[in-house]
Amino acid sequence: MSEQDQLILALIEHLRKKLLLIPHSNDIDTPNDDECTKKLIENRYKLIHTMCQTAKVMDYLESNGVIPRSICSRILHEYRVPEDRNRALLDFLFSRATNAFRPLIEALYLSGNEHLVQLLDEKFLLSNVRQQIDAEYRFPTAVGLHVSLPTSVEDEKLRNFNNNIESLESQISLFNLNDVEITKFDDEVQMGFEVQLLTSDLLEQYPQLDPMQRSNKCYRMLRRPRGQCLLINNVDAFKTMEIRQGSDIDASKLKSLYEQLGFVVVVRRNLIHKEMVNVIKNFADLIEEQKETCDCAVIIILSHGGNGTIYAVDELALDVDEQIISVFDDHLIGKPKLFILQACRGSQCNYRSESSTRLWSTDSIINETNIDSGSHVITKVPKRSDMAIWYSTLKDYVSWRLPDEGSVFIQSLITVFARTAWHYDLVTMVQCVNRTMKEKFAAHESTPFQTPCFEYHLDYPLYFNPGCFDQN
Repeated sequence: MSEQDQLILALIEHLRKKLLLIPHSNDIDTPNDDECTKKLIENRYKLIHTMCQTAKVMDYLESNGVIPRSICSRILHEYRVPEDRNRALLDFLFSRATNAFRPLIEALYLSGNEHLVQLLDEKFLLSNVRQQIDAEYRFPTAVGLHVSLPTSVEDEKLRNFNNNIESLESQISLFNLNDVEITKFDDEVQMGFEVQLLTSDLLEQYPQLDPMQRSNKCYRMLRRPRGQCLLINNVDAFKTMEIRQGSDIDASKLKSLYEQLGFVVVVRRNLIHKEMVNVIKNFADLIEEQKETCDCAVIIILSHGGNGTIYAVDELALDVDEQIISVFDDHLIGKPKLFILQACRGSQCNYRSESSTRLWSTDSIINETNIDSGSHVITKVPKRSDMAIWYSTLKDYVSWRLPDEGSVFIQSLITVFARTAWHYDLVTMVQCVNRTMKEKFAAHESTPFQTPCFEYHLDYPLYFNPGCFDQN
């Protein structure tokens, strides 16, 4: 047995002994029904709009008999937006008053919502109940706590080990963090998903992820709101092109993803050519006006496309380079601008055999005569500076979409971001999406292939730091 294993076992035994000394009586006076209701009403807005990890909160409440499993399932499946889910949960808890208040405090604490715990019961964080919960549910974060050590000779080694706890915790954290790199993303997140936030618990466990302490220079991503996101979703108002079934699923999940990442999301649906041009230009002007308070901009377009073009619903094409990307040259200088384009870039199909099924839908259109090109411009900084452009497929190839599930690229992107944005930078998440899509298509011999294309013009790593905001 290694020295590290011996240390971990010694710590576990020590904590077990300490638990025997902790009084298990409830040392917190539970308020009456009126007081509970009053506190929940006073803090209703913050509970609805800032509570994260709602599924974990409900799991704890269910395990304590506060909320039936049927209610949990209904809330998870009927409400897609996190705020709506939080609102439904609070409405149910109002009917339980005192019986639900104490378990709710404990659930909020365990799920990383300590700011809400402080609002509802400021004494909880100093109570023995919190210590019991730490010991039972949060051993990894309890490793670094300062505890009084036994004085027996038998525990002399443990006293010496305690001097190395901080360094051991760092080693364990790094080991666990590396494990995440082999995460599989086969099971896509469903409607109503929650982004894993970079909570205080995680920062304590993985201090190297602290945005203020990163050793390498990165883009600043700490403002509230983080930035602006434009989402254009062209679905079913085309003249002759097919309806893009499944695109509304993509748009709904993307809106939820970037709102949870801290962005203000503007959604526009079924735009004609003139409207798309104006909306894109106005959005570029907006982020330039807000450049002092905007850390990042995201531009997402879901539509039919061709070689270097994306179509409006009146089937006039916008030139991707001149009428979309170049519009943002000299805008938000020095800050990252991410483009996500879900559209075909040609009509070629990457089938693996002649017998491949064609039950998939594409975002391709063969007729590319209606192209309205832009003009040349002079810029203050090199073109494409601080930009990342993410195409759903390679040049000249189609992009696949499932009518009942959405596009393979967008669903893979959302799943990877929701689960790993708390510790991965953009480039690493791009690699995860590439690997995920390759595995998805390789799993079934009858399906075609699709390879995303990523253009990287950023000067520094881009971390989204979900849940972390500059208090100033």
